[in-house]
Amino acid sequence: MKLRTELDIPAFDFQVDHRSRIVTLGSCFSDVTGNYLQQRKFSVKNNPFGTVYNLKSLCDVTGNAIDDILPAERRIVSRDDLFFHLDYHSAFYSTARAGLTDRIRKAGQDFREFLVQADLLIVTLGSSWVYTYEGETVSNCQKLPASRFEKCLLGIEQQTAWLDLLVTKLRSVNPGLRLLFTVSPVRHIKDGIPENSLSKAILRIVCDEAVKRHPRTSYFPSFEVMTDDLRDYRFYKPDLIHPNEVAENHICELFMKCAVTEEARRVGEEWRRVGQALEHRPLNPGSDSQRVFLLNLLEKIQTFRPFFDVGEEYGEVEKRLEALE
Repeated sequence: MKLRTELDIPAFDFQVDHRSRIVTLGSCFSDVTGNYLQQRKFSVKNNPFGTVYNLKSLCDVTGNAIDDILPAERRIVSRDDLFFHLDYHSAFYSTARAGLTDRIRKAGQDFREFLVQADLLIVTLGSSWVYTYEGETVSNCQKLPASRFEKCLLGIEQQTAWLDLLVTKLRSVNPGLRLLFTVSPVRHIKDGIPENSLSKAILRIVCDEAVKRHPRTSYFPSFEVMTDDLRDYRFYKPDLIHPNEVAENHICELFMKCAVTEEARRVGEEWRRVGQALEHRPLNPGSDSQRVFLLNLLEKIQTFRPFFDVGEEYGEVEKRLEALE
């Protein structure tokens, strides 16, 4: 008896490995994917502009970075003696206006430099619902009074045009860039359950149109895996909105099988265990057993040199050994 509706995930016509450079952009599930890859030592620029839920804002911040344009100063707001920008995540803040714009410009420069040599960019779309301030879409309300914002739904044609523009902008920097679209499995039910269904349905159509219109683009069904394969609240966090760690890992494992070479998957999993060993803190740091543990770890780290740079981790273990002398 089958107790799950397992999805047939089609194989992509590309695969990445530890020599590949990967960018993630979009909603909070982009962070999940990026962190999963980073833990396995892949080269990732993970959500460089912070969480961006809607496609209009994602297109704006990416376009600013590619064109080296500073965000509009009229969109800077202040609270708690700090400055924030309505087009950017709250992780971007400063005690001065100039400091805020400097941080945003630096993030854009870093993104652009990484993008030039990137092999794959993963776009995770979160919601079709947006908030507007003085008639313009915002990425983050920055905890300003709700009465100052209006809520509206972005339509299929609008978002298709913005995704077309996003693809064009990205490939103006890197013509050979491969793009992977996905719809976030996070439930935005604060908008309402029927409203969330409508929002996700629009995003799914927009992704489908993009794959049809643009070569070297693919779709990965994060949302469908969560809602059909993992159709049970035991796969959600207590808020019943976000996938829990079991669900996140399941979705990421499916992604790895589709998009990552078998050798890179194996090496990545082996490195993840090394990463766990690096985080280990012994009860008796000066013991002989700890010295043996570190020597074995040093030897293990060496075996990964053919796949990626391990200089930082190797140096860290050497320092720990020196501290025992």
